[in-house]
Parts: sequence; structure tokens; C-alpha cells
Amino acid sequence: VQIHHIDPINKGDVVWTLNPFGVIQIGKLFLNGVHDASRLIALVGSEVKDPQYYKTYTGASIKNLIKDKLTNDHVRIVSGNVLTGTRVGQDGYVGFFDNYVTVIPEGDYYEFLGWIAPSASKVSFHRAFGLFSFLNGNKEFKVDSNTHGEPRAFVQTGVFERVTPMDILPTYLLKSILAEDVDEMEELGIYEVIEEDLALCEFVDVSKHNVQQILRDGIELLQNS
Repeated sequence: VQIHHIDPINKGDVVWTLNPFGVIQIGKLFLNGVHDASRLIALVGSEVKDPQYYKTYTGASIKNLIKDKLTNDHVRIVSGNVLTGTRVGQDGYVGFFDNYVTVIPEGDYYEFLGWIAPSASKVSFHRAFGLFSFLNGNKEFKVDSNTHGEPRAFVQTGVFERVTPMDILPTYLLKSILAEDVDEMEELGIYEVIEEDLALCEFVDVSKHNVQQILRDGIELLQNS
């Protein structure tokens, strides 16, 4: 996002990025001559008994990290956050670039007319899906992995532009990717975005599309063309 607003990326540009943990690791490498693989990981989510930080190492075992710390076993374990993280099992490991592990309820249930029935316990960007939830602005929601609907036709609602922190047209960009129109993709700014930039688009998408995967497919199409 910062790159987009400071110096937008164009075709052929190379931009390097570094997170704070990377800066610390590089500093210790030059100062002490040692690679510091330690990592401060936050174990969070509604299914964690006592959310807190744990000092561990890069690629730590999920099983050891969550042992005796969950409220139940029927959960979705995510390395990273719920928007851009990666689903991992109890036998998985913390991702190299992830600083926390999120545990939420598994949403493998079917709810009759769940995509339209008013409810006070569901999050809704439009205040329609969770029709009554906005009446209590301080309400805490227990969100699970259920999408409350199957993928459907790409409906253009205008909400993507409202949650994208960049001066691009994400709806048209995604459609150009689906059409594999490389010229259109370049004109619409595909070089300026990565998956996490459109993560909120996936969250608010009424069509239930895997927006981040669509974007990744577009980026790989450019790389291979």
C-alpha cells in the first residue's frame, strides 16, 4: 500500500520489502555473526483458552504450540490471520512470514437459507446478512470458517472499491484476470497489488470467490507469459 502511494510499480520494476523481524535478524547477523531464528508468535482466536505470546522459533510445530490450549478439537487452525493466513493442521508448522497462529471454529455445517436469514450473530458489511447485528456496535462476534453460501456468478456491487486502500478498480482487474486479458490486467494495475491487498475484497464478496487466488493466478500468468 505504501509503495502504491509513494512510487507505484510499473512493468519491469523490482521492489524489495522487509518486515521488522527481518531487520532485526539482519542486524544480529552483522553485529553478532549469528542467524537468530527465534520468533515471537501470538496464539489467538476464539477457540484459544488463553490468547498470548509465545517465544519460539521459525517453522515451529503447531502441535507443540497449541497443546492443551484449545477449547475443543473441532477447529480451523490458520498460520497467520484469518484474511491472508494459510490453513494448517495440527501436524503443520508456523509459516516463515507469520507472526501468529489463529484458531477459529470449523464451519463445516449447513444452515438453511443461511445466506439470507436475518441474524444478530453474523457479521455483515452491508448490514443485511447480519440484519440486527449493527444495533449493538460493541458486540463481539465469534466468526467461524463457514462462507454461508457457494461460489456464484460474479456480482458487481461496488464494495470492492470501498475496502481497497489503493486507487485501482479491483472488480475490473479480477474480471480481466478471469478473462486472461494480459493487456487489460496491466492497465488496471496488477503490478501494484499482491494477495493481502485484496483480502478484504474476499471477505465482503457476496459471490464467494477466492479473490486472493484469482489474483495469484493473474500474477503467475504474467510471469509465465
